[in-house]
Amino acid sequence: MTTRVILLTGASGRIGRTFFAASQNRYRFILTDRREPDYAIPVPHRFVVADLSQPDTAATLLAEEPVDTVIHLAGIPDAQASFDDLLPANILSTTWLLKAAAEHRCRRLVFASSAQTIEGYPKDVQIHPGMAVSPANLYGVTKCYGEALCAFYATQHGLSSVALRIGAFEPALDNRQHTARDYSAWLSPDDAVRLLSGAVEAENIAFFIGYGISDNRFKRFDLTQTREVLGYTPSDNAFRTFRPGELDY
Repeated sequence: MTTRVILLTGASGRIGRTFFAASQNRYRFILTDRREPDYAIPVPHRFVVADLSQPDTAATLLAEEPVDTVIHLAGIPDAQASFDDLLPANILSTTWLLKAAAEHRCRRLVFASSAQTIEGYPKDVQIHPGMAVSPANLYGVTKCYGEALCAFYATQHGLSSVALRIGAFEPALDNRQHTARDYSAWLSPDDAVRLLSGAVEAENIAFFIGYGISDNRFKRFDLTQTREVLGYTPSDNAFRTFRPGELDY
């Protein structure tokens, strides 16, 4: 079977380096970010410094060789970020990347969306598939835009797209600094790898919004559909792993 070639953006970030470390023997990667990674990149993988907010950058990357899947993790994950910062990093980069992926006939694009798309709902409300977006900040708004753009390219241009609403990705949690909401939205590194692998490998998807949290005892998202469509089988549980005591709800 031919090894999939994956263009992974945001490769110097926490999720990017985690997925590459776990999957480098399964896929062949073209890694890209605006800054050099602080980890080794063995052959046959390669890294390219790139600013995806420039109109031709993504097209140039995808023109070098056929790419099966684009995993778009790059962007500013900051709920306090200004629109001036979010525009190039989260809007323009996503716009040019999806356009290039469709034009170069990539099989699939996996978009790192965010739990911030629904943070306008009360903290004690579990989010189910089909509920309207409710961002509580401009960062969440940019992720809503990305999801809509994925839907557009899926339905109008045939680019299979999976948007993943990622929760609180952290290798470890400090009980003194986190709330019950953080535990309900926790995504462990191992489960992040399982989620992204499922998003890459799942078949017969035009457009799908999945949810990126672990198998926490209390869940911010209903994972039923994500399990079914992506074959996602999370195994970690924040409430078991970290055994939080008194929490700020």
